[in-house]
Amino acid sequence: MNTPAILLTVSTLLLASGICTAEAVAPVIPLCPGMKIITAINQPSGDYESIKRLTRVSPEGITLHYSSEHEVSDPFSDKPPELVATNVTRTILSADQSKAAYYMAAFSEILPETLPNSTAITVSTNLYTQLKQTGKAEMSIITLINGSATPENVIDPNSPFRWWFAPAVYALELADKAPVKVPVLVNGIRTDLPALHANGQFGTEKAEFFILDDPHNPLMLTFRLGFGTDEALKEKFASDPVMTKMLEELAVALPAPAEQERLQVTQITFDCHAGGDLPIPTNTGKPLEISGEFATDAEPFPAGSGGAASANGTSADIGNGGSGTGTGAMGSGAGNLALGAGGGNRAAELEKALQEGEKVDIYDIFFSFNSATLRPESDETLTLIADLLNKHPDWKLAIGGHTDSIASDSFNLDLSKRRAAAVKTALVERFKITDNRLSTQGYGEASPRDTNDTLEGRARNRRVELMRQ
Repeated sequence: MNTPAILLTVSTLLLASGICTAEAVAPVIPLCPGMKIITAINQPSGDYESIKRLTRVSPEGITLHYSSEHEVSDPFSDKPPELVATNVTRTILSADQSKAAYYMAAFSEILPETLPNSTAITVSTNLYTQLKQTGKAEMSIITLINGSATPENVIDPNSPFRWWFAPAVYALELADKAPVKVPVLVNGIRTDLPALHANGQFGTEKAEFFILDDPHNPLMLTFRLGFGTDEALKEKFASDPVMTKMLEELAVALPAPAEQERLQVTQITFDCHAGGDLPIPTNTGKPLEISGEFATDAEPFPAGSGGAASANGTSADIGNGGSGTGTGAMGSGAGNLALGAGGGNRAAELEKALQEGEKVDIYDIFFSFNSATLRPESDETLTLIADLLNKHPDWKLAIGGHTDSIASDSFNLDLSKRRAAAVKTALVERFKITDNRLSTQGYGEASPRDTNDTLEGRARNRRVELMRQ
């Protein structure tokens, strides 16, 4: 079925025609097949990333493919965490984009593809409008899935095994009258997107939300849930020395307060196709073998948050998937080119940069968490590189791997070497590129593009680098 790409603002058309307006100053985020949204969430073992890729856009709604990999720990076992993969399709109806009551942050294979009265990736237009116009709104967000639900009973509203538990209903209030800036890599370039900044309250829990300031596409860019519980617990057990010590020990193991329970969109890429549905990527390697029994493949919400797993539920799949290299951008003074994705010119951009001897940072080659295993979402970029090598049979490429600074120097150096080698192996074995045309080098964390103290900074530092030899 062929469907036209839908661009969400008039600014897009004006930009395409060379006309500049005040509204066109901020980057335009189109809603079209091929758009990817990469979200990350910090945990002690590293940043987990998920990939949401729009495969279909039509007047009836949008369809996206969701992919993530994350670790699941059994608190009652000494076994190391298991790596669990989640791959699902979600369709969001146009009517729900407009006025759905719930923001469904969970992605799980037990859920039906369409969940009426819920949104994902964006808040509803009604919620955005109310927050924008009055400064206040209520947001119902679902992060827990009923572990007893099955595909057969989840759609029965009268079933005791409904697929979601009671949502957290946050009372939102704008923290800033004017939109604030949220850094996101848009087509490989660090960009400050305008966002509504709202604080939320649900019982003793506090929350914080940053929503793209666009009535046509109010993307959820960042949120934190449940971070007020630490203060409430400290106050409650202030006279109990045992509990006080336990809370202090837990605090040491958690990320810094500013980073706790933070889910963040770290990059958005789009190369809008002329039209048509897109295929869902297939695995390029061996399937992941997982042992153990889990109620769902939903991603774990950070410990201590409003979405923490309980005895009766599983934490929600809300965006922390397998880590990718996936975010190179223009470095400070480094002279590297970030491979952009807009306008259908990726191949031309890459070809021109390599011809001119530039180093190119590739932001959408993705790997499994702490691994050199390529994720299937890398296929499109690998194909692009292989096509250029076939077009220029005299070219030789150097492939460099870079990491963030989480983990030790030696681990990161080894990981970067293995990831660069994995890219070469894929090009040689799958695309039949001659071995001697490719060389590899790992740099670990030695050449950062940005700070390693934030999610978006670390995302910029994880990347694959290409250069003609």
